Amino acid sequence: MKDERFIVTYRIEANSYEEAKSIAWGVQVEQTIEFPYEFVTDPYIKHTITGRLESLEAMSPDSTYANVGILPNVAIDASRYYIARISYNVETTAMEATQFLNVVFGNSSLQPHIWVVDVELCPSLLNIFKGPRFGLHGIRRLVDTPTRPMIQAVIKPMGTSNEELARMCGAYTRGGVDVIKDDHGITNQSFSQFKGRVKRCAATVREMNDAHGKHALYAANVSGDGTDVLERAYFAKEAGATALMVATGLIGVGWLHRLATDEKLGLPIINHPAYSGGFVSPGVSGVADYLQLGLFPRLFGADMAIFVSYGGRFTFTQEQCQRICSYIKQPIGLMKAACSAPGGGVTDARLPELVSLYGNDTMFLVGGDMFRRGSDLEANMAYFVSRLEELCELKK
Repeated sequence: MKDERFIVTYRIEANSYEEAKSIAWGVQVEQTIEFPYEFVTDPYIKHTITGRLESLEAMSPDSTYANVGILPNVAIDASRYYIARISYNVETTAMEATQFLNVVFGNSSLQPHIWVVDVELCPSLLNIFKGPRFGLHGIRRLVDTPTRPMIQAVIKPMGTSNEELARMCGAYTRGGVDVIKDDHGITNQSFSQFKGRVKRCAATVREMNDAHGKHALYAANVSGDGTDVLERAYFAKEAGATALMVATGLIGVGWLHRLATDEKLGLPIINHPAYSGGFVSPGVSGVADYLQLGLFPRLFGADMAIFVSYGGRFTFTQEQCQRICSYIKQPIGLMKAACSAPGGGVTDARLPELVSLYGNDTMFLVGGDMFRRGSDLEANMAYFVSRLEELCELKK
């Protein structure tokens, strides 16, 4: 049995230090033994398996955790918040992605006034959850884009025929796109059945790459029910897809980890944040957005992590987006940096601002603005690529 422990940091709202300590104790027990502690007689269970409070301190007003889960421009009373660092024996995770998150915030997610604001991983977890197979620099090599910011396009909207979606793929590829992905809402509907769509789109991208000397990746959305995820992933690879996309909020992190570690697949993976908003949006409890949308997808194997950028139709702030981006890329042991992929509000007019904020090592997801420039998607894509090349030069 390993004696390693990892640490989860929680922000607790309470009226006093003693109340915060009582809440922390509840988390220690709930996240591990979920059993009346006073009835436990086995010393191993009491002292090793049960969560251990490493520290509990009042939160300072300037704490980096002060704005987690708080509405923008809303001031909070820092004196009502406490930062608890609780360690767990690594064996409690069973070395499984799903059980790891269950220990981090299983039943306690159903309790109010508790936020998960940080995680300190131990060597055994980093040995099991190795992060991205390709990562940021591997993706750059695959798409042959060594320096400029990259661009990702989406085939949409829902209801579009597979023939038309494939036509979009061809136009985007000729225009110089780096990655094309299925829209996360297009799966296996009658109007766009999975196998037919993937065959058409993969073949078109391959044909255009060969004919025009491009290196675009086509990511098939393999999100589905249960083992459909794996079956679709294998079909997609056989059909010629060169990347995969999943929404782990829908299918679970276990499937992301399964796809990322499958040596027979060996494809780069995009994580889409659909259904994750309830975990990270302002409220009485939740998981910090930079963990849910940044660290966890990367930890479990996503090479590209999509998150919603600020300034568009979503309510994320610039500070939030910077921190998510940081957790996607920052050094963590030997884990590769993933590729941050902000989307929502990425427009031609805002590109200088966004490149300045996120940097060149970013893959911008351009959706609606690609269509606002007219119906010639090849020309529109070529324009966006040229803009990113210009902005890359300006940053040097």
